[in-house]
Amino acid sequence: MIEKLLTNIHQSMGVQARSPLAVQRIQLALLLQKTGPVRILSPIPFATPLAILFYLNGTSLLPLVWLGLFYIVVFTSYVQRRKLEAHGPLQDHELPRILQGRVRDIFLLGAMWGAAPWLLHAHRNVDPLILISVFIMGAISLGSAIVSTHRQTIAAFSIPAAAGMISACLWHGGLVGSVLAFCMTLFLVMTLKWTFQQADLLEQSLTVRFEKEDLARRLAQQVELVENANREKSRFLASASHDLRQPLHAISLFTSVLERSRLDPDSAQTVTRLSHSVRMLNQSLDTMLDISRLDAGAVQPTLEPVRVHELFLSLHHMFSGSAQERDLQLRFRAPGDLVVVSDVQLLTRLLGNLIDNAIKYTRTGGVLVAARAGVPAGRAGWVRFEVVDTGIGIATEHQQRVFDEFYQLANPQRDRASGLGIGLSIVKRLSSLLEHPMALSSMPSRGTRFRVWVKQADGRRLHPASPADAGLVPPVHAANSLPRHVLVIDDEPASREAMALVLCARGCTVYPAGDLAQAQHLLQRHPIDAVVSDFRLPGERNGLDYLLVLRNTSPHLRTLLVTGETAPQRITDIRTSGVPFLHKPVQAQQLLDALAR
Repeated sequence: MIEKLLTNIHQSMGVQARSPLAVQRIQLALLLQKTGPVRILSPIPFATPLAILFYLNGTSLLPLVWLGLFYIVVFTSYVQRRKLEAHGPLQDHELPRILQGRVRDIFLLGAMWGAAPWLLHAHRNVDPLILISVFIMGAISLGSAIVSTHRQTIAAFSIPAAAGMISACLWHGGLVGSVLAFCMTLFLVMTLKWTFQQADLLEQSLTVRFEKEDLARRLAQQVELVENANREKSRFLASASHDLRQPLHAISLFTSVLERSRLDPDSAQTVTRLSHSVRMLNQSLDTMLDISRLDAGAVQPTLEPVRVHELFLSLHHMFSGSAQERDLQLRFRAPGDLVVVSDVQLLTRLLGNLIDNAIKYTRTGGVLVAARAGVPAGRAGWVRFEVVDTGIGIATEHQQRVFDEFYQLANPQRDRASGLGIGLSIVKRLSSLLEHPMALSSMPSRGTRFRVWVKQADGRRLHPASPADAGLVPPVHAANSLPRHVLVIDDEPASREAMALVLCARGCTVYPAGDLAQAQHLLQRHPIDAVVSDFRLPGERNGLDYLLVLRNTSPHLRTLLVTGETAPQRITDIRTSGVPFLHKPVQAQQLLDALAR
């Protein structure tokens, strides 16, 4: 009942719950519930026989007068309480007045109990005095508990009721009167202390409750703001990444065309430098794309047995050159027959990022990559991979943050040669995706040790390790046979022209289109063998939708989607469609290999 009342009152307050007024409202609601119409009438069965008893044993009409006054006070309070019930929801400005009215009614009722020893003539004899003291002590106990929501209501009832009894006992005098007065005073003090504590506890509890609710409300608002900001950031980054990839895609293809041209030595050297810069920029964008694909769940592992020896041989081929350039030793140690269960490409990427990170932050000494089976501490059946370097090390306070995106140590100038600070964040995601637990231990100026645990296999159905790029960037295959007639759809003129130049240089006839209407017109008029389309196109439909339609209506056509999208949801949609795709910026050889397939 109380919970329902509190819920209804709280809902009616709305935003007012953030102010102290809410506490007063709840306290008053509890007081009104406890002093309901039925409870207001409850003292009558106790006061009536008491007054009749004293009237019959005496010669005065004062007991009946007291009883009549008692009835008037009780019924007046009853009528006021009924009016409050009919009043409806209370307004904020009405709360003090309503509380004052209840305090007044409670005071009058306490005063009537305080007048009982005098009007009933109980102060004249010991036995009636003791009898009436029992009634008043019971009334104070019960009444104080009922009105214990406010200090003023407790005092308004208890003090006048006890004061009348104490004064009557002192008037009677003697040892009995003194003892009764002392006991009544002590009882009053103890009752006030206990009930005041209850009232304070209620007020504090309500205050804490509303403060927590207000804090939770403000926290929810902040979370919503952060989520909105994060969504806006994601949309901005996706749009910015797409806009950056568009011109870079054209630059990459134009550079490929220039590399095949006959140029003088100086121009050829300039083109070589340009090509290197484009590749470095491509690598940066592809690394950020890897993050998006992993977060989107667009990379799913294929678990199979993998020979550690062949895995290490592949990693050695990939990183021995960069180690030699820095004059570092790169060593691999593992039993020749060790086999683990993992995705060969993703595991290669995970360990490769750790090795690449170790080489970048090691100035002297070298890097050790080792694998051990049968490791202790509850890891039976697992193989522990370790990448140990003699580099700058990582302080304890930075060891968790190094897995955050773009966080780098000892690179305040953001030197591009030290990477983007994304490699370890990819390692963390791959570790979670493959369910390969990972640990880090490091000491500044002493080096760093990364540990990765992979389940051991029994050696059957072995798959050789491959240096492919872990499936995050589409692998390049040797071209077989290019289609003769290719329809290229892209709303960016530079991208259309660049792809056309690359394909024409390989003997293809290219039909460029800037939108789907023009593409459909060319498709109907020319013998098209393959369609290459951008994702974002003018109009309501995108390139993916168009290629899916072509796959149903013209299954003989080769289709290829070229996109600069990095939004996780769109990456997932593209991947699940089954349409072959490449991410911009696309290298010329990637484009040719994809069309040849």
